[in-house]
Amino acid sequence: MAVMDFLTAYDALPEDDVPRRVALLRKSMAADKAALFTELRAHRPVFSTPVGVFVTRHPDVLEVLSAPETFTVGVFGPVLEEVLGAPFVLARDGADLHWRERGYGQMLLAAEDAPRVRELTARVADAVLDEALAQAGDTFDLIQEYARRAAAQVAISYLGLDGVDEGALHSCTRRMQWAFAVNPDRDPAIHAAGVAAGRELHERVDEVISRRRAASEDGGDGSPDVLGRMLRMRLPAEYGFDDERINANLAGYLTGYQQNATQCTATALKELALRPEALAEAERAAGAGDPERFDAHVWEALRFHPFVPVTPRLCLRDHVLAAGTPRQTVIPAKSVVLACFASAMFDEEVLDAPGEFRPGRPPAHNLVLGYGAHDCLGKYAAQVIVPELVRRVLLRPGVRPLPGGERALDYAGTPFPQHYPVSSGRRAVPAV
Repeated sequence: MAVMDFLTAYDALPEDDVPRRVALLRKSMAADKAALFTELRAHRPVFSTPVGVFVTRHPDVLEVLSAPETFTVGVFGPVLEEVLGAPFVLARDGADLHWRERGYGQMLLAAEDAPRVRELTARVADAVLDEALAQAGDTFDLIQEYARRAAAQVAISYLGLDGVDEGALHSCTRRMQWAFAVNPDRDPAIHAAGVAAGRELHERVDEVISRRRAASEDGGDGSPDVLGRMLRMRLPAEYGFDDERINANLAGYLTGYQQNATQCTATALKELALRPEALAEAERAAGAGDPERFDAHVWEALRFHPFVPVTPRLCLRDHVLAAGTPRQTVIPAKSVVLACFASAMFDEEVLDAPGEFRPGRPPAHNLVLGYGAHDCLGKYAAQVIVPELVRRVLLRPGVRPLPGGERALDYAGTPFPQHYPVSSGRRAVPAV
């Protein structure tokens, strides 16, 4: 379907032909999301469909995400808690649990950790890359042999989950995130697999907590990792931060991190490789000894391929969106609202030349880590882990996506990239 043709085809279908309208919408999203969003921003920026109201302009997305008392996480929150087997900050709004546990999490996943986490990431990434390249031929699988392993090992060390198998961690979080975040039709088999994975991860984390408690006479822990902080923290009993809450938070952090860090490593490299000038500039920044300067190249790359392109919200009460503008729209109570990050970050009325690759754009123009009450709780760690995983690759001469195969992400029947063949740098690899 050509650009600008979607709305014509959609409007030609009878309004009551919901299956065909939904099928066309999903086909267009899968085929060329960027073209679809460009058309919607221009002609129907607030677009009501049977699956929800698409909100595509930057200020309107921010409006939705700035009002958690009206636009709640009720679309996926209950499913997430079924998968985790416990309440979790991402699944709640308001003072009853969200803000209390967000404050708790911010103390644990502290901004001050960033330099230490960057150094940890560099050390782990180099070791995993060394192992992968030692076993590689002319190519290797960047996701299976590097990204997923390095991301898991960083999480295990930073969170304090020594003894949790990295493969099990990756497998459990994949099934869990699939069940609550990318299962729009609520496929019962996918949901059941996610719930089972949640139980497995809970048991593995519980073993670590019990072992760490037993190793300390007073039940505390002197370790500098996140679990050590949790075990040392003393809060009033009415807050309920017992070992079950510690477990739920650790499992939740892992579920929001592992698949996203893994796929961001691959998709950022893909977006850079698609733009030779941008790749060359990123390579120069990678070797310049100033990691923070380099980071901007990765976040700009991820603007073109965010790991969460759309986030759903449940509208609790009638709301006038974009009041006073030509696109002013009443969002009825009980509507599902789809805040489109992938569209907002290309809003021509807000960003200058959004289609150009420009590292260093204003922070408000990059919504990859979310916005508002439910932005990424682990953002301070994520802001260094993801770029450093990419930087360690670019520091290896010749370790790059294959010429002609830059887009060759293989999802292997899942919602997440599973394979990405890249050159090992041993010798020139023919174009795909």
